[in-house]
Amino acid sequence: MTKNIALLILIFIISNCSAQENLKDFYYPFFNKTETKVYKYVDKNDSTKIEYWKVISIPETNELKTVSYDSDFNVYNTFDEIITESGAELTAYSDFELNDKGERKEIKAKVIDKDVYKWNGDNEFTYSVKYVNKYGRFDFKKKRAKSGLENITVNGKKYQAVKFRDEYLILALDHDVEQRFYQDAFYVKDIGMIKYKRKIPIQHDLIELELVEILSESKFEKIKASR
Repeated sequence: MTKNIALLILIFIISNCSAQENLKDFYYPFFNKTETKVYKYVDKNDSTKIEYWKVISIPETNELKTVSYDSDFNVYNTFDEIITESGAELTAYSDFELNDKGERKEIKAKVIDKDVYKWNGDNEFTYSVKYVNKYGRFDFKKKRAKSGLENITVNGKKYQAVKFRDEYLILALDHDVEQRFYQDAFYVKDIGMIKYKRKIPIQHDLIELELVEILSESKFEKIKASR
């Protein structure tokens, strides 16, 4: 009986290690050469709300760079990561705002905590940044916790996804105001993030951003130029 129990424990540990290693496969894919893919996300509840995430993988430097556009093709965010043996770590973060002249201005943040995604399935990990915009000083923190595997359907197709519960905290330091909200994010093997569900307290509607298409860079530029 004792040997059987020890064997079961060993099998359990090996199975868990395999599952943890596989979490890397659920993140955005890394290619053998520099590659750019543009992820088109559409809100399930409002098709006019569209986001384009241009994801650039650079294997020579182990970097992953994301440039995010709104439905009018305005850049609203850039997000730079380095891919390590243990996960994806944040190296640079910028927001964009309109100045008094109506020009889009980059707001570079200072990275404080850097863990974006962990291959081994750590229960909780965090990235956080500090930045100053025209409204004052802000602290932004995102804490992520793995919820497990879940079968989901996106645009009529079924996937097995790893699910995360993300907790956001935004502090407006000069106004003594804080905002907290949560989202559930879903990642699929060889794709990356396929969906998130987010509810912000000051907004009435649930946001369900779903991946509808992965575009080549040339196709994205053609669409952008035609607008």
